[in-house]
Amino acid sequence: MIRDDLGTHGALLRDHSFSPDNADKVWYLPTPSGNTIEEYRTMGDFAAGNVLTTYRLPGSAGSGGMAWWGQGHVVYNNALYFQRFPDCLSYRYDCSNEKAQIVRYDFSLRAFTALQALPTAQLSHWAAGPSYVYLAVDAGSVLAIGVSNDTFQLTKLNANDLSVEEVIDTEFTDTSSNMPPFIACGKFYSTLPYRIFQLGPPSQTNLTLDLTTKQKDTSTRACYCLASVGRRYFSINSRENKVYTVESNALVSYDVTFGGSYLSETATCDV
Repeated sequence: MIRDDLGTHGALLRDHSFSPDNADKVWYLPTPSGNTIEEYRTMGDFAAGNVLTTYRLPGSAGSGGMAWWGQGHVVYNNALYFQRFPDCLSYRYDCSNEKAQIVRYDFSLRAFTALQALPTAQLSHWAAGPSYVYLAVDAGSVLAIGVSNDTFQLTKLNANDLSVEEVIDTEFTDTSSNMPPFIACGKFYSTLPYRIFQLGPPSQTNLTLDLTTKQKDTSTRACYCLASVGRRYFSINSRENKVYTVESNALVSYDVTFGGSYLSETATCDV
């Protein structure tokens, strides 16, 4: 456990790059939508609540501007990438034709340096509400995971200017399981609870897509021993080999191993 006094709606972020300048820093976004980012010198400082500095984005949720939306953000090379709070929600018009927008905010400059509307990811329904976009870093690019016409769409973005490098249609239907998809080691994973009608561990993959070869695997059910209670915040950092998530109103982290064998059944999970 890292902290248990912050609730379940925030997002804890570490830099995905291997720059030694940011290796120890922590950023925290305390709400699913907002405009104030907290920076901590180390994880120990975050656990103790010792804020190093704050960044305030223009606007706030419900008022336009550049507030973030969701919990699927990433930090890469000292810049924050996030989904912008949609104008259709700020000004209360129909969101059906609205495209998700991704923003790059440079911490060093304290300025926005890029904005990109995703070509396919619509603000369609994701579980209980309009979809959040989940962001990931892979092979030096930022990838946005969204939904269009109920299927997962991946948009590969240039990490500097957010220009679109590739759009990947997974042709795979979102299961509306309220389980965040994720990307690790060049592969996209869609997940769902192992016990569909029971809130409890573990979870399992129902799609693995190789981002290079585009080969899809829907038959393998790789299990991982995390409770399948609906969680929007599920952050994998491959630099640290860690997962950050929320359990029982506490921010927690898990050490993970990428590659190698996987669990095909749940007997080894401590349930």
